[in-house]
Amino acid sequence: MVALPRAIVWILLLWTEVLQPDTVESAYYQSRPQSTAVLQGETIVLSCAFAGLLKDEAVSVSRAFNRHRVVGKPSRGEFNLEIQDVQREDTGGYRCSTLSVEAASDAVLTVVVPMEGPPEITGAETSLEAGSELYLRCKSRGGFPAPKLAWYNGTRVLPTSASSEENSSERRMIELFIPRLSKWDNGANISCVANQGYLKIVKPRTTSRILRVNYPPTISVPSPSIHVKEGQSANLTCYVDSNPRADLTWTKMGGVLPIGSIQRDKTLQIPRVSKLDSGVYKCEADNGMSQIATGAVTLEVFYPPKIDSSMDSKVTVLFNQDDFSLKCQADGNPKPHIRWRRKDTALRWENPLRFHRIRYDVEGIYQCIATNDGGVQYATRDVEIDVVGQPDIRGGQSLVTANSGNTARLYCDIVADPVPEKAKWVWRNNQGVETILLPTNNGIMINEHTTEEGTTSIVTVQEVREEDGGVYICKATNMFGSDQKEIRLNVKGSRSSLVAIISVSVVVIVLAAAALVGVLFAKRRGWIFRNSPQGLAHTNTLPPYSTVERHRPEGEDGGGVYTAIREETSTTDTVMVHVEPPPPPPSKDLKSRWKGGRSQAGVRGSTADHEEENVLNEIQADSV
Repeated sequence: MVALPRAIVWILLLWTEVLQPDTVESAYYQSRPQSTAVLQGETIVLSCAFAGLLKDEAVSVSRAFNRHRVVGKPSRGEFNLEIQDVQREDTGGYRCSTLSVEAASDAVLTVVVPMEGPPEITGAETSLEAGSELYLRCKSRGGFPAPKLAWYNGTRVLPTSASSEENSSERRMIELFIPRLSKWDNGANISCVANQGYLKIVKPRTTSRILRVNYPPTISVPSPSIHVKEGQSANLTCYVDSNPRADLTWTKMGGVLPIGSIQRDKTLQIPRVSKLDSGVYKCEADNGMSQIATGAVTLEVFYPPKIDSSMDSKVTVLFNQDDFSLKCQADGNPKPHIRWRRKDTALRWENPLRFHRIRYDVEGIYQCIATNDGGVQYATRDVEIDVVGQPDIRGGQSLVTANSGNTARLYCDIVADPVPEKAKWVWRNNQGVETILLPTNNGIMINEHTTEEGTTSIVTVQEVREEDGGVYICKATNMFGSDQKEIRLNVKGSRSSLVAIISVSVVVIVLAAAALVGVLFAKRRGWIFRNSPQGLAHTNTLPPYSTVERHRPEGEDGGGVYTAIREETSTTDTVMVHVEPPPPPPSKDLKSRWKGGRSQAGVRGSTADHEEENVLNEIQADSV
């Protein structure tokens, strides 16, 4: 390798001596030789050219180098070195120079010899488990220049743990050590790259190994909670990550899988869900390793409200019962809001339906309404509340006023279940004597009629008189008990009777005054009270005023009025004066009004149509 540059230098020196004239201009490099590389077996030309040399001079070249020759146009100063079938031993430095020009730097020729093949990787021939260590070794054979080895994970360079040379001219080796593998190393592409450094001549050689790392399964649930409407389909999914592939099974916690459900790979399909399918579904993955993975999906089924069918359609309660409640049970998802309303009304109650005390007006049809989903979906159920118990006589007028001679009507509104057979009327006069009223009494009529609320019993007193006044008692009875109501009837006298009473009173007062004056006058004259009996009257015990007392002496006829007159005087005589009252006004003969017969009864009634008549009677009486 050293003889070659010398030969070239020699050739050029010989050539320059022959061409040197007496007068030579200064020569210089027109093209300097450049270092280069060439693939073994190819032809390479190293360029070299001068300027300022004489022309048309012959140059002789030694035949000792049959693969080397000088090529180019000497007339242009080109003296290029061509090497054919380049071999590894041609690698070295080459110099092109002349005596008159300072020599340029050597041009280095590198002959590249490719490797015999790609590098070899040993280790991890079988699958490894997560948590174990990894040891790989990479070796290259042949090649000049010797290749550099490097580890790659995909495109990422891995740090090299160790490297060595078995034979600098033949083999190189590099190692890779990973102390703990994880599941993320599974499928990793670990490559060993051998690079000789001349990419344009020979490309790097690569050998790869795909790691197989076994690891237990893990489960990820994309949708832990699924909401569907009843009747729709549902897909429950569990993603499983494992190596080797795990078997996935589905179960329903606290139940069995829905009929018709299908398991396809990672998904459990339910074609048509019902409200019974709601619950938690568990997916379980097993690949034979020590750990089994589980996941859970909650299926929530939305369905419209439904009221419990076991609730009675009719409920019977007792009249006057306290704290009655009726609860409506309804199922639905979302949970329904339950309210009550009375049918055909706007009345609303929350659930449960409560009444502090049961009255007959509570009786009716009530509707339980269960709504959800903003009130769009709802369910209803009617319940009849039937009130039974003792009669209840509704409040009405307890005082009725009528003019003498007019007609008076007394109303008794009765509500009861069961309905009383009869309503009994009793009259208690002003002296406290009670008499059972019968429809056979003269001037008395007892009628009854049925209303929407019950029964109304009516007592009609025709041509009412003052002695007809008093308390009228309406009484109703059934198997649960009884109730009664008292109505007072006030009878006002007629105008003629009033005038007669006033006239009689005036006459009595005038006569009494006249008698008093006469007695006083007779006493002053001494005509009376001269010899008064001892102890009959004592002036020192009499009050300092006079009193007039009217009474009926025993044994006297009731047709007159007797007046005893006392006056402060010196005597104690007492004078009895008898005053005849005017005859009473004529009266009708209705003495047989309260005799004989049976009473009639009523049960339920309304007071709206007859209270006006009682008020009218009072107005007429007040006008008198």
